[in-house]
Amino acid sequence: MKKILLIAMVLIATTNTKAQEKKIKGRVVEQLQDGSEVSIPGANVYWEGTTIGVATNSEGYYLIPSPKKYPSTMIVSYVGYQAYSQEITEWSHYHIYLKPSVELGEVKVKGKVNTTKFSTINTINMQTLSTGELEKAACCNLSESFSTNATVDVTFTDAVSGAKKIQMLGLDGVYTQITQENIPLIRGMTSTYGLSYVPGTWIESIQIIKGSGSVVNGFESFAGQINLEYYKPQTAPKLFWNAYTNSEGKLENNLLFAKKSGKWTSNLFTHISYFDRKVDNNKDGFLDMPKTKQINVLNRWDYASAKYHIGLTGRALVEDRIGGKESATNPFEVNIHNDLIEFTSKTGAILPSNPGKSMGLQTSFRRHYQTAIFGNNNYKGLQESAFFNFIKQTYIVTTNHKLKYGISNYTDRYTESFSDSVNVLFSDRIRTDLVSGFFSEYAYKWGESFNLVAGVRGDYYNKTEEVNYLPRLNMKYNPSESTAIRFSAGKAFRIANVLVENASFLASSRIIEIADDLKPEIAWNYGANLTHCFKLFGREGTFNADAYRTEFENKIVVDIETPGELSFSNLEGTSYANSMQVDLAYELFNQFDVKLAYKVNDVITTFNSEDKIAPLSPKNRGLFNISYATNFDKWVFDVTANYVGESRVPIHKDENLILVAENFSDPFYLYN
Repeated sequence: MKKILLIAMVLIATTNTKAQEKKIKGRVVEQLQDGSEVSIPGANVYWEGTTIGVATNSEGYYLIPSPKKYPSTMIVSYVGYQAYSQEITEWSHYHIYLKPSVELGEVKVKGKVNTTKFSTINTINMQTLSTGELEKAACCNLSESFSTNATVDVTFTDAVSGAKKIQMLGLDGVYTQITQENIPLIRGMTSTYGLSYVPGTWIESIQIIKGSGSVVNGFESFAGQINLEYYKPQTAPKLFWNAYTNSEGKLENNLLFAKKSGKWTSNLFTHISYFDRKVDNNKDGFLDMPKTKQINVLNRWDYASAKYHIGLTGRALVEDRIGGKESATNPFEVNIHNDLIEFTSKTGAILPSNPGKSMGLQTSFRRHYQTAIFGNNNYKGLQESAFFNFIKQTYIVTTNHKLKYGISNYTDRYTESFSDSVNVLFSDRIRTDLVSGFFSEYAYKWGESFNLVAGVRGDYYNKTEEVNYLPRLNMKYNPSESTAIRFSAGKAFRIANVLVENASFLASSRIIEIADDLKPEIAWNYGANLTHCFKLFGREGTFNADAYRTEFENKIVVDIETPGELSFSNLEGTSYANSMQVDLAYELFNQFDVKLAYKVNDVITTFNSEDKIAPLSPKNRGLFNISYATNFDKWVFDVTANYVGESRVPIHKDENLILVAENFSDPFYLYN
């Protein structure tokens, strides 16, 4: 009897001990900008106010005894990373992300300010611009954010409307996917003026991706992707006010608020710009820049917990531009109005019981109304859009084999009217584009030296009733910690909106012809990249070189080769763009940085059975930038010089209606 009682007591004690030893497990990682994760071995995981703690293993996993009571605070720390704390209210699995305090594998181009980063870690060729880089040019909006960057070129499309567009890899900006936190930002009717709809004070960072990129982010990335990150409620200042004026009389005002209420945090961004002065320095009768009024408001709300993240954003904008020629005898009116309302959301769910697995949903709803008068040309358009993108992430056996898959849908309904001095091309014409698709992407990591991301999309377009299959591949090899060699290849397609994307030509008196059977644009992009980080005389530097080629299967040819005419048609022949670029950045001495870059573009398209250099596109570009900062960045000085090479100018008529033969413009320099 005593033996039975003793055995029972031992069993009860053992059971009780096991219950007390119930442990919490999870993984500690760093998430890179391309979405991949890097394990952090040796990280310290412990309970606040106790001596109970463990270290993560070689794969970043930890197993720590449960706290004596709930809730308790878990602390995670590691050298080179920001300390992390989380209130634990129940037994579960916890996947923890640490943020680096110093980003290893990346070179600071501007000393301590770290304004531009070329990474040797990301599989995809990406560079990141911080607020410090934006401050170099004292930019007022996104269209002025790239004057110190050689990858993205910004040009005026015409002076009467003041519109600016970008070029990348020698191609027009419509071939670059521009997103806000990976949700579509500039497409459709925002193509012409959308760059001015994002004030610079709202932007926390900009990521520039060259090449085809990831299938997860959509089907429209021909030359690459530009992704904006707004200030987050958690990191934004509680109150920020900024005012700007210049010698021409332009006024701008920005006011930002941040607020926290429990697990909810919020940002309010406001922007007002006003310019109502007539400027005609060259005395030709036309305003050098349009009179502009813009009111722009964005409000975002974020909710974060151990298992869920919800982000909600609402934006409203009203803008008016008035320009042209004010004359009693021969007036030329330019009057452009835009109003836009947009709602977006991002919802994410982390699966604590399955570290490394998650799912997310992105949505966007937009209404954009535009009227534009260019003399006798009169355009009116309404775009109503809806977008969703569902993403599931998991891994196969180990986190070295990751898999993302999901579905997406783009719905765009356009109602457009256009008339010119000759005829009415269309009135209240309705076009509905439905693009529904699926995607899958596999990411493989072999040690620290090789990474591969391979994916495919299949997108069904209702007009052609066809599925467009878009494969994409990105590979990276690190022969050393300081060097990365990349290769990428991929396919993309898009649906052109010929009038709003070429609104600058509406300011002319050209007769417009639009083919009836315009097809989607389709192209392949191939590229290679070398990034090398080095130290010379004890100071850091980076060398970056890449070459890309884009080949079109179909392209909407914008033909201005015939004087007085503007036509849009499908490609009949060849069209390609080759782009090669070299960047060198070096800290010459303490707090003094130098940046050099040179780029060569070779862009050819068939016009009327003849292969020609793309018009109005510089073949050569160069950049030289020096920057100096005093201690603690109290004073920052920057000088930038941009070289713009010659461009082909087609045969045209001058202001006296005299034909001018085809020629090349003179190269010039821009200083800032």
